[in-house]
Amino acid sequence: MHVEGKDSSIFEERTWIEFSMRYIGIEKVGSRLRKNYRFILTQPRLPTPAIDAPDREFVAFKCWDNSNLSAMCYIRVSMSNVLQKHHEEHETSKHVMDNLEEMFGEQTIQAKTDAIKGLMNCKQKVGTLIKEHMMKIMAYLSEAQANGAEIDAATQLVMIFQTLSKDFDLFQASYNLNRKEMSLTELMKELQAFENIFKGYGFKAEANVAEPESTTTGASS
Repeated sequence: MHVEGKDSSIFEERTWIEFSMRYIGIEKVGSRLRKNYRFILTQPRLPTPAIDAPDREFVAFKCWDNSNLSAMCYIRVSMSNVLQKHHEEHETSKHVMDNLEEMFGEQTIQAKTDAIKGLMNCKQKVGTLIKEHMMKIMAYLSEAQANGAEIDAATQLVMIFQTLSKDFDLFQASYNLNRKEMSLTELMKELQAFENIFKGYGFKAEANVAEPESTTTGASS
């Protein structure tokens, strides 16, 4: 399938599919939109009720139709012009999402794999501030989750600890004893506090090493 202008609008297309997957119900995001519209991705379109049909059939039909229309609006508002044209004949959000899976499914899987691989290989280098390192880690996690990875909070912490330098072994040991639940932002703040204490001791050690050297130099001169 050839999509004209695909290279020039790749950012818009990726933004669209991620937006759609998050808010219309493909991924487990827990948003109100997912709760309201997920059923239109799993249930077939209801037939138009007969004139003498019970009121409940008209209510169910209107509910499904309005929900589908709302979902389509949310999808199209973030759609590139190329993809709008490509999907203008699709009448249901399920048809659109199925087609998206066909068009971008492999790209999404590859993006998820690359993000997880990047996270596992992202080791904190000597001299790198914990905030800078954590921002990279959080970016990898966000990218992986945006492309379908389901990583619970406990697993995220384990993965993060594996990327830290040995300077944070004591922090990890303390965490393993207390098992305190915290968000990634809270974890970063506590790591920064630990880093500041560690740096304080580190600066003292450097000063102690430097003093004998300057004394020796003075004596020789």
